[in-house]
Amino acid sequence: MGWAATELSPLSQQFVDFAARAPGPVLDLGAAPGLASAAVLAAASTAEVIANDLDPSLLTALPAAGHPRLQLAPGRFPRELRFAPASLGAVHASSVFHFLTGIQIAKGLASIAHWLRPGGKLFVQNASPYQTPFAAFLDDYARRCAAGDEWPGWIEHTRHYSSHRLLGQMPKSLHLLDEKTLARSAAAVGLQVERAWLYRRPDCPRELRLDGRESAALIAVKP
Repeated sequence: MGWAATELSPLSQQFVDFAARAPGPVLDLGAAPGLASAAVLAAASTAEVIANDLDPSLLTALPAAGHPRLQLAPGRFPRELRFAPASLGAVHASSVFHFLTGIQIAKGLASIAHWLRPGGKLFVQNASPYQTPFAAFLDDYARRCAAGDEWPGWIEHTRHYSSHRLLGQMPKSLHLLDEKTLARSAAAVGLQVERAWLYRRPDCPRELRLDGRESAALIAVKP
């Protein structure tokens, strides 16, 4: 499904800081190498983490696998995950939403809002349209935004816009989100947006760098 982060991004670090004091277990969606999950477990002696990924073998290979405060939850988000209402203190979704359609994102956000406790927070990081491999998409993206398209960053066939050498490592379809789309979508399910912004992750590969806005981030709270 693409690359895995080699270090915590500023957004993920904010999740770790909050999750270390959040009541109840926290959910790390698309945990991949488990950096955020492990950081939360290390940050607080009582923190409970639920690590999710599509591939069960990735979860069992996590460095923290077997930790008494780590629960593994393999499955496809949002369709295959189920948690009790108001049971989670925080949710982390880094590099997850760009694999989903608009309908899947809307359903996923509604599920997260249902799972979060009052005062619990959602932390999202996603690929934005402002990346070198998709520079040719920006004109169409701008037109879609101007036309009021609900999901202006959805690319059905990435090869229609890019021939970048790294394209073979990317999925056939990709959802590039900006901060406005993230904020609007979170607000639509009743979450209160604390901050939504664009930035460059410190470990962003040089091949993706365009203008410093390569990633979109969101922090929202359940009222």
